[in-house]
Amino acid sequence: MSQQFEREITADDVADFLGKGLLENLVSLFRADPSLYPLIGELLADERIAARVGASALVESLVEEDPAHTHLAVKALTPLLESRRALVRGDAAWLLGVVGRPEALARLRPLLDDRDLGVREAAAEAVEGIEGREG
Repeated sequence: MSQQFEREITADDVADFLGKGLLENLVSLFRADPSLYPLIGELLADERIAARVGASALVESLVEEDPAHTHLAVKALTPLLESRRALVRGDAAWLLGVVGRPEALARLRPLLDDRDLGVREAAAEAVEGIEGREG
């Protein structure tokens, strides 16, 4: 973890920073310390809507500002595709589409047959977007 902090940064810390409008600061922090990427998954699975919305904004910004580490976002998001909560599965699928890494396709395709319509739609959009970037 980052050497400038006296304690380990948690998902709650990141959610608090997002709630204070410190997205740019967080992007810089994640760029400087890629070991923070797993927190994205925790934020997206959070019950608080502000944390989930903030996680989405953070991922969108990191895709632009830190493309060298987007594979870490894929690692943080793909376990959420198996969540019992449809909202979490759908949000994770959508964000994987935003990240656009082809290695996510194998994990996204099973969601095309998910029992939840929103998840199926998010997965279809993500797969289409990633495949569109490939070819």
